[in-house]
Amino acid sequence: MRLLLALGLLAALAACAPIPMREPPARNAIAVGPQPAANLSEGCVADYRPGADYFPDKAAFQHSAQLKVEYHKNWKRVTFTPSVDTRETLRLVLVQCGTPPPKLGARDSLVEVPVRDFATANVSLLGAAHLLGIDDRLKGVPTRDVSIPAIAARIERGETIPIYAAQHGNGEQAAALGADLFFTFYSAYPDANIHPLLKRLGVVSAPQSDHTEPTPLGRAEWIKYIALFFNLEARANGLFEERAARYEALRVLAAGVEARPLVQLGYPESRDEWSQAGGRNQLYRLVEDAGGRHAWQDNPIAGSLTYAPMEKLFDRAASADVWLGNFMPGAADIAALRRDHPRLEWLRAVRNSQVYWFDAGKVGPFANSWSDQGMTEPQDALAELIAILHPELLAAPARPRFIRKIPGGPA
Repeated sequence: MRLLLALGLLAALAACAPIPMREPPARNAIAVGPQPAANLSEGCVADYRPGADYFPDKAAFQHSAQLKVEYHKNWKRVTFTPSVDTRETLRLVLVQCGTPPPKLGARDSLVEVPVRDFATANVSLLGAAHLLGIDDRLKGVPTRDVSIPAIAARIERGETIPIYAAQHGNGEQAAALGADLFFTFYSAYPDANIHPLLKRLGVVSAPQSDHTEPTPLGRAEWIKYIALFFNLEARANGLFEERAARYEALRVLAAGVEARPLVQLGYPESRDEWSQAGGRNQLYRLVEDAGGRHAWQDNPIAGSLTYAPMEKLFDRAASADVWLGNFMPGAADIAALRRDHPRLEWLRAVRNSQVYWFDAGKVGPFANSWSDQGMTEPQDALAELIAILHPELLAAPARPRFIRKIPGGPA
């Protein structure tokens, strides 16, 4: 965690160049008639009728443990209850523009929809934005390094501004962008969350916490959450259902395996500390659905863990068959891994060269296909992991999208 905070500070210092203030685009007024046939994805209602249902296309959350949405005639309320222990619940009231807002509760935040433009401090949102077709509304991203060609091209042309916000965000730069909405990275550490600061700055924000979902499909459902702000529920529902069906077919394929390899997640954050996802994080469910098992089933944390001294890791995971590194970039090869972290030689997976990392498609220090697109493509990650753990069920893809084998040693 200290490393992440230090990186955030350095990124903020590197972002001293001013961001040009921009005037928000004008909203169009559209006559929709007595009953809209579909959600209004652009513009405002010009002929409001109190009895009309302005959201005929609706979404529901069946897999997410953190989200729920309720619909009313001209507004919808999204409730976010974090799976990490920050002891708060956030409620967002999304009102169709051109219609009157409801009476707000003390904890409600008002957002006019459809959102015209937005920025994000969380790269995991980018894959969903691209699938939903809202790249052209993206004003700010946390980094210049993006694995999605269409968004990378926008950054190169200066149409989308890198705000160098690390993960947790940069309040001042978010305010300077002048976007309708700023998606924040929601941290398990309350002091790192910037939505209270954004509120004081007058910036409308929404939390993004897909990474702490307990299941991969719960995480993938966050595409529906993003769609709510753009009235794109119908599109998001179709995208999610297609991916969920493929994921379920793969899960069933691996469900009957007899031998389940032991998998260790995480990475060495420093010489003496090991960081990994908690035992109730969606990454461990991915391992289980791929026909593996893990040593942290009794751990109730949905966020991340840090073990110091590292011997706590060895107590449980020294015998793991596979080490699956996540978040931080992996080593160039096994020799480099052994040189930089000699004690990791105690891990059976290192000795047997069964080390894999979620850093395929790397485009920058912390940018790769998994960071940008892993939220919305769990079926591809599951297929790759099944091929690693059970090659008798699936052949490994010629060019993995997410998971790279650290070269060196046995194939």
